[in-house]
Order: sequence, then structure tokens, then C-alpha cells
Amino acid sequence: MVLGAGGTVGTALAARGGCVGAPRSALDITDPGAVEEALERVSPHAVVNCAAMANVDRCDREPELAWAVNAEAPGRLAAACAGRGIRFVHLSTDYVLTGPADPGVRLGEDRLPDPRSGYARSKRAGELAALAHDALVLRVQWVYGLGGASFFARALDMLRTGQRVRLVTDQVGTPTEVGWLAGRVHEAALGGPTGLFHLAPEGEASALEWICTGAEALDIPTGGVVAIRRADLPGAFRPARSCLDSRRFQAAWPSAWPDWSTCLRDALRRRSS
Repeated sequence: MVLGAGGTVGTALAARGGCVGAPRSALDITDPGAVEEALERVSPHAVVNCAAMANVDRCDREPELAWAVNAEAPGRLAAACAGRGIRFVHLSTDYVLTGPADPGVRLGEDRLPDPRSGYARSKRAGELAALAHDALVLRVQWVYGLGGASFFARALDMLRTGQRVRLVTDQVGTPTEVGWLAGRVHEAALGGPTGLFHLAPEGEASALEWICTGAEALDIPTGGVVAIRRADLPGAFRPARSCLDSRRFQAAWPSAWPDWSTCLRDALRRRSS
């Protein structure tokens, strides 16, 4: 059972065999009675919580709503699932961490959290609440799809139509293609250990490198790219570097582990075919 099935990750995961999706319009995760009724009706093997208030700037403007969705609801969900013997998987974020600026450094699960925004603080509280009930918490980062309203798709559409696109050069992470991610999350939801795990491909990139790689793969001119620094943009704090180390996940659910750019090119090839 996939909660938040209208979002990027939830949509991709709910489309997989054996999954049933519950978008926000069908289930408000902040409504305890609705959650209890849904669990009784569906009786799933596992629940994956992809629902979140993920607009970082809005979380700073509306901290009470962010706390209700990102912190309190995961704890209630985890408790409700634990009471029924249902495996609970909760998605969190690299934004709870702030890493050193050194290139190539990847952050493991033992890295002390350092949440510096309303979004990050609420997500960290949600992690702790879920872990208190023996949940599986997966930190993911820079998740994108090839279409829809994703930052990746919008940026490429703007370049394709000759518009200028401002892209940050000094914020570094690991772009994570949602199709690849959904496969790994599905596998973990079926069984295995619980606790905290990081989940991202290998490699790292700035936003500029990420978007230019996609544009070049599609033969889209990049003359409209304007390089900027994070300080040039308003809004809540974003980590300058937060590349996740996924070796613990790889050991628990072994598989070939690609680089982020390989995931991107593979997804583009699948779409074109």
C-alpha cells in the first residue's frame, strides 16, 4: 500500500505489480481515523509512506502543517502498522544532514543529523517517530522523473524552447531517477531488515551538471544555461553537499549499483523505445 501515490515516488511505486496506491485525495495521513480504516480495509503486507510536505520553503512558512505531515503522521502510521504486524517503510531525505565540502565524501547512516530548516527538522522528527516502532526508514535525495512538473523536466523544456535556465553550481548531491528508486523501494518493502538506510545511486553532481547531462543525452542545446550560486536564490537552507552512502542498503538487498548518470541515460533510452 503506497501512501502519497500522487507524488513523484508514490506514482512510480504504485504502478508496480502488487501495489495499491492511496493518493492524498483518497487518504489524508494526518487523519488517524482514516488511516485506521484504510489499514483494516486493505490489510496490506507492507505500507510505504511516500506522502510528505516536501516544499522546503513552504515548510518554513507553515511550520505547524509541516510538523503534522512530516513528523507526527509517520509516528502514528508506524504505530498503527506495528500493532497489526504490517511492515512500515518511511521515506526521508538527505536534507537532515549537512556534509563537508570535500569532493567525493559520501554520508553514511552514522553521520550526526544537522537539520537546518523547518522541512529538515520535521523530517528528522518523522524518522525518529517511525524508527521507534521498528520501521524501515529510507533516506533518498534529488529524486526526479522524466516528465510532469519535475524540476528536471521543466528545465529541459525551457532549454528546448530557447529559454534561459539558472542552475546552481555549488550545491552537490546525487540525482536519483524515480524508476530506479521505485524498484529498490519495492524490493525493500517486501522484506528484510528494519532501521535507517541510505538509498541513492553512485556519483555526484551539481544541478548544472545534472541538467546539462540530460540535455546533452537528448541533443538539446545548453546555450541557455546560466550558472549561479546557491546564495543567489532566496528561500530556506539547503545543504551544500549531502551525497548519501548506500553501501549498507547494498549489503542488505544486493544488486548492481549504477552511477546516477547511467540511471538517467537508461531511463531516457527506455522512454524513447
